[in-house]
Amino acid sequence: MGEPTFLETGHMTEGFPIRVIHTSRQFNFASHWHEEVEMVVVRGKNAKIRVYNRLYELEQGDILIIKPGDVHSFLPGTDQLTILLFRLELITGSFIVTEDTKEMIDLFNETTLIPSTICCENNLSSYLDTLSDESTKQQAGYRWSMIARFYDLIVHLLRIKTPTSQTSNSGRVCSPSKKFEFIESICEYLEEHYAENIKLDQVAEHIKFSKFYVCTLFKELKGVTLMEYLNHFRIIKSEWALLFSEDSILDISIRHGFNNINSYNRLFKKYNNCTPTEFRKKHRTKITTYEG
Repeated sequence: MGEPTFLETGHMTEGFPIRVIHTSRQFNFASHWHEEVEMVVVRGKNAKIRVYNRLYELEQGDILIIKPGDVHSFLPGTDQLTILLFRLELITGSFIVTEDTKEMIDLFNETTLIPSTICCENNLSSYLDTLSDESTKQQAGYRWSMIARFYDLIVHLLRIKTPTSQTSNSGRVCSPSKKFEFIESICEYLEEHYAENIKLDQVAEHIKFSKFYVCTLFKELKGVTLMEYLNHFRIIKSEWALLFSEDSILDISIRHGFNNINSYNRLFKKYNNCTPTEFRKKHRTKITTYEG
């Protein structure tokens, strides 16, 4: 069994901006992130989705919109889902945020939970059901129909969104593609060298930006500091070593970039609410199968 891809790519087909996925019951998927917006609709009774350190325990009819770049996973206890993936730059036809597209971009600029009561009151399921039906049947013109229904859904979401007086923190035009280039370059470097004693100076030198700029922009885009992201990735990688190797916990901690076992134990418990020893004992007898 291979390890999951932390940066997940290849979702879209032939550049088409929308994809609908129906999961099986008891769906699990390891921590990952991608450039697409992900709209998760709970079709079964329950779902458990972790976005960074926050756990969303969802019920039937709830919708969770996960913004691009957010690290998330589907945990055991997640029932059947419908997942709508879409690329904003393909929908808008441009990588540049304009006055016309800003409202749509802002709508998906944060991970948002829409409770089933609001979904029901505003009949959101009808838009999603139509998209799903067109994707499944693939009758003549289904792609045009999907895009039309998607725009209907966006307009509906914009109109039910709670008005806000907040304005953008930046007055300049921002390119999402450049942001993702920055994120991908840093994350690829961290994932390649996570077992080493990485210093911020090394990352800044690799990116060719100042340490201040790297720290500020990374926190802005990912919602966590660079070191928090790195340590979270180390913990995720170590989980698989705990499950599928016989190495000691000390060896695993050192091999995954931790200077001492105390810091490893502390961070592991922060992300998993149990120690590495407890995690291994609990899951070795019933290893979760990750589907994709």
